[in-house]
Amino acid sequence: MKKYLPLLAVVVLILAGAACDLPWEPSPETPVPPTAEETAVTEPPVVETTESVVTEEPTEVTEAPFACPVDTIQSLAFTVEFCLPTAVAGGFSPVMVPENPSNPDMPPWTINPDMIEISLGGYPVVNQYHEPQVFIYPINDYIALDSNIATTLSSLQTLLATQPAEPDAIPFLPIYNAAQMMRAKVEYLTFRNGSGVRFITQYGQAAIPINNLSTLYAFVGLTDDNQYLISATMPVTHPLFDADGMTEPPEGWAVFSENYTTYVDTMESNLLLQPPATFTPDISLLDTMMSSFLIPIDAVP
Repeated sequence: MKKYLPLLAVVVLILAGAACDLPWEPSPETPVPPTAEETAVTEPPVVETTESVVTEEPTEVTEAPFACPVDTIQSLAFTVEFCLPTAVAGGFSPVMVPENPSNPDMPPWTINPDMIEISLGGYPVVNQYHEPQVFIYPINDYIALDSNIATTLSSLQTLLATQPAEPDAIPFLPIYNAAQMMRAKVEYLTFRNGSGVRFITQYGQAAIPINNLSTLYAFVGLTDDNQYLISATMPVTHPLFDADGMTEPPEGWAVFSENYTTYVDTMESNLLLQPPATFTPDISLLDTMMSSFLIPIDAVP
């Protein structure tokens, strides 16, 4: 038996060495330390994005409703809108005037197309020749009745485009069988759908003094679409004017007539310095009224 012991020991050593060459698999219970790469915190990738621009829909701009100034009454004459100053009139009366066609037996100033006439009531001034009125004429209908009206309207368009401070004449409708004796306080105004000119004047057939029974605030204008002409005759008084125009001047009628141009020029210059409120009624209130007019395309059917 003893002679086999060394051989057994050799076998045991061989088996032990073979066991050392077997691959090693760690026990599940033994944790494996993480590597440096595994412990590093990985930031999420940065993704470049294009910022979206929010485009707002354009806001529709609407015109604020027209509001009449204080101490005026919002008024409607058929479809024509305007503001009536309470210090100027207590009311108004609109009339649709029928056409009065041309007639060889009648003078041209009697012709008119279908038109609107607005008469003011409770007006503070009485005039010998003019009522406080506003006239609205459809231009094409007027020209169809009298081709000479086209010349008047063309002259008015030129005047409103150039706006001379001291015009030699101001085209005006209705037509009068008299001449403009004076054009004072000339001022160009706009109304809600057009433009025009106002002035202080007196019509006459002879050289008579500027007086409180004949003088008027006159306005004439055109709508922007050139479809309508609007005019106004508003009697006014002023302390610089004669009472009635019939009293013979101190120098006598003959000398007064000879120097009438100088007389009118002096009156126009003096009136230029007069504030609007020195007139009766205050002409700034008349400006307010005329500037408030809106004349729609179907004003005269």
